[in-house]
Amino acid sequence: MKKGSCTFHGTVFAGSGRGGYYVGHPEYVKRFKELLGYAPFPGTLNVKLGTEEDIRQRKRLRLRGEGLRIEESHVAGERFSSVNCFKGRLEDQAIALLIVAITDYDDSVLELISPVYLRQKLHLKDGSAVSPMIEYYSR
Repeated sequence: MKKGSCTFHGTVFAGSGRGGYYVGHPEYVKRFKELLGYAPFPGTLNVKLGTEEDIRQRKRLRLRGEGLRIEESHVAGERFSSVNCFKGRLEDQAIALLIVAITDYDDSVLELISPVYLRQKLHLKDGSAVSPMIEYYSR
């Protein structure tokens, strides 16, 4: 397997808040700790991609089905979607791109998590331009 990386370009926007519920749920927190080595801040940083090439790259990552994988599970009657995680960096902060099997977003949106509250740490607001770098492996 060959390691690669890509840098995406987009702008921060506010989501529905549902990502925070799932990212902060104990079932996912446990799995994120195992895979990423940290408990994420209970929320996602949503990034609207700016170019067709960025959207195509995000789609390629989704279709490959690679990344660190959390399998679908059911806890107390609630369904938790499978997730592929790709480690990366945003400025000097560790991040992970989540590609969630069941989501409200298409390939024009990145959902990022981090051990810190990225909006506060990096002084981001809706409309802020960001360029997260994501690592992946190819065969």
